[in-house]
Amino acid sequence: MSSNSDRYAFIGLGAMGLPMAINLQTSFSSNNLPSLIVYNRTFSKTQSVKEIGAIAATNLKQVIEYANIIFTSLANDDAVNQIYDQLLKELELVNDSNKRKRIFIETSTILPTTISALREKVEKANNMVLLHCPVWGPPKAAKSAQLSIITSGNKDAIDYILPVLVPVLGKQALPTGDDVAKAAKYKLMGNYFILGTVELLSEGITFAEKTGLEKEMVLEFISSVYSTNVYMHYGTKMIDESFDKDIGFTVTNALKDVGHIQKLAKDSGAHLPVADLLSKNLNYAKDNEPGAEDYCWSCAIGSLRVASGLPFMNKNAKKE
Repeated sequence: MSSNSDRYAFIGLGAMGLPMAINLQTSFSSNNLPSLIVYNRTFSKTQSVKEIGAIAATNLKQVIEYANIIFTSLANDDAVNQIYDQLLKELELVNDSNKRKRIFIETSTILPTTISALREKVEKANNMVLLHCPVWGPPKAAKSAQLSIITSGNKDAIDYILPVLVPVLGKQALPTGDDVAKAAKYKLMGNYFILGTVELLSEGITFAEKTGLEKEMVLEFISSVYSTNVYMHYGTKMIDESFDKDIGFTVTNALKDVGHIQKLAKDSGAHLPVADLLSKNLNYAKDNEPGAEDYCWSCAIGSLRVASGLPFMNKNAKKE
């Protein structure tokens, strides 16, 4: 884990940062390690973690002076840049004798360009390492240390702090290598799935209500039929491009069902953008890919691939 010569700090005690800081301080206390230093612009937010033994810094100068491993969990790209600009300014003022190696662990959801530029800026200074370790999971998962933590950056630094990441903060680490931009892209890709699920649930629950079904029936359907297995089944078919094998539901059948759904939605006054998009993508496949009307309906991804400048299927791409 860490040694008594290490001093950890945590900057940003929001919905995710606070439970993560509490878990760190709890672990440090139980292992007789130095108390966590915490900093938040709204000082009152430090109270709950102070009560279990953390030390609240009143400014970033104190963080830089005393801590050598520093977590940040901030609201947006601007906040990340502002905090790190201040940290680096304070670092310039630290006595040379105190300029030991420091590891910064940035956990926020930010743009790949932001974290790449920030790493370049931070690592210009001697003995400075910036890791990008964004997390997946709601605040509830942060409280119970059940986060999935993406890791990226210097491998030696990651290996050094890994026992603090898992199990103190999360249930698993998902390594992406040295490229911090790759971790940011991975995080945004995953969030897109979650956002899409929220949109689909929003439409589905509204659809149920507008058609006279009890909204609770949606949850009944999800728990009994629609599980993560659905994502794995169709996700695997999309990745393998096995649209013409083990076909359980064809494009023709899907268009029929989507048409029925659209009609019912129209008749009941429901707005279902996802159904309209799926209909568009399925029709593109049927009209432009020979034989696609008898493919698995997961080949709808081909329309999105073409719109994104890719071939309908990789197996159709001309090899150089």
